Amino acid sequence: MLLLISCGDSKDEAKSPTSPRIRKATNIESPTQNQNFTRGNQISISVKTADDFVVDSVQVSVDEQVNSFTGVNFQFSLESRKVGTHRLLIKVFGSGKSETHYRKVIILSETAPEELTYEIQNTYPHDTEDYTQGLLIKDDFLYESTGQKGRSTFKKKDLKTGETLKVVNLSSDFFGEGLSLINDEFYQLTWTAGQGFVYDMNMEQVRTFNYQVEGWGLATLNSELVLTDETEKIYFVDPASFTIQRELQVYDNTGKIDALNELEVIDGLIYANVYQEDYIVVIDPDTGEVLQKIDLSGMLSESDSDGVDVLNGIAQDPETGRIYVTGKLWPKLFEVTFQPKTI
Repeated sequence: MLLLISCGDSKDEAKSPTSPRIRKATNIESPTQNQNFTRGNQISISVKTADDFVVDSVQVSVDEQVNSFTGVNFQFSLESRKVGTHRLLIKVFGSGKSETHYRKVIILSETAPEELTYEIQNTYPHDTEDYTQGLLIKDDFLYESTGQKGRSTFKKKDLKTGETLKVVNLSSDFFGEGLSLINDEFYQLTWTAGQGFVYDMNMEQVRTFNYQVEGWGLATLNSELVLTDETEKIYFVDPASFTIQRELQVYDNTGKIDALNELEVIDGLIYANVYQEDYIVVIDPDTGEVLQKIDLSGMLSESDSDGVDVLNGIAQDPETGRIYVTGKLWPKLFEVTFQPKTI
């Protein structure tokens, strides 16, 4: 109870609220707020009541799943296999009334991601002036979106020589970000302007689009675009309207993976650079679970590391299946294969 004591007689003090907060007759002892649970395990609910409150039933709603229970201690399982934060709405019915409580629980993957490493198959030149934000391959050409205000571009390059064949310069107001191709159109994000650009196959701008989150990574999964901002969330977007259709949270067995950056979809899975980290995570697009973690540390030699920024950029050639990675201001583009780490 909050007790307000007045020591004066001003009008402001006279108007101070004096009604005590109404106490609930029920309290949720378990789960605690933001408690972690491993996916597949049951969630324990424990309700404490005042002596004069007789519980008839308890209703738990989460992710459109509604369950009713009798008693004040019970367990239930989430139907959803999605990892991340889930909001529980708990209604306690009894003594002729109901009381509502909210709890957030965090669902973690039951297994640690598989640890992978890489092997370099080929090395190609990359322009050290290009602050790589988006990367893709089409018809044996490399397309790249680069960042930094006043330096942001959309480029077409020779994959093997790194030579720039065509360039679109963005206005100095824009910081270029992710790049993807869907329905024979290129989509390019910008960082904080909330505006993106659509180009035809000749790299001529045909329209713009708007969005409400920061623009980081962009990729194509079936008929949707996949977008990251700066968080652990992945957004699935309708390319026609650029409206968000659904979203996922990305978690492994220990917690969330945020700062998801440049993206590529390979064999139906989402590959994501993690900003300022030397690894890529491989994500299940149905659950948000991190299935694999690919360690790309040590890729650049000491002499090649001068003046570079972080790892960012992954692209698969849809014709050959070959995978390429690079980084911001890196001098090289690497063709790589991935395999499990050996102890």
